[in-house]
Amino acid sequence: MVSESTIYVREVVLDDLKYNKVVHETINGAYRSEGGWTTEKDLVSGERVTIEDIEEFVHSNGKPNTLLYAFDTSGASEEVIEKIVGTVQIQPTEDGQEAELGLFAVAPSQQSRGVGGLLVRSAFGKMKELGYKVAMIHVLETRIGLLNWYRKLGFEETGERIPFVWPEKLKVKDVCFITLKKQL
Repeated sequence: MVSESTIYVREVVLDDLKYNKVVHETINGAYRSEGGWTTEKDLVSGERVTIEDIEEFVHSNGKPNTLLYAFDTSGASEEVIEKIVGTVQIQPTEDGQEAELGLFAVAPSQQSRGVGGLLVRSAFGKMKELGYKVAMIHVLETRIGLLNWYRKLGFEETGERIPFVWPEKLKVKDVCFITLKKQL
């Protein structure tokens, strides 16, 4: 029996509430764990997101934010196993022309397999479908590898720096976000 693996991305539905614990572990693992190249554990303390936050995001999906999950399906045709391996949320800005990528996370065990690129490209497609013209993301200025990865996806720095949203969680003081944008 040959086991195949396929990654796909889709918009969240209410039935996905059953994945809240796994989504919680995926997001916090990507941001706050030892593993993976996207961790911020040396920069930021505390959880990135709570299970209650995730429940709220799923319940309000599409109003106004849109949440997408990446699934890995593996197994033989008789017994397919699905597991969540990443997330991204599309958050509209006030002008209605731009949307920000948020809650972007890939499980550390799944990083460097193309999951992140697939999630971001899926988000770009959904953004276009929703009528947005520009994708935006905020990245901590000290995250050089991550900034370079976003540049490869077509993002450009705007020159804007903004304070970290939760300064009390910063382990390294005075670190700011850099704003990056990409025309869709």
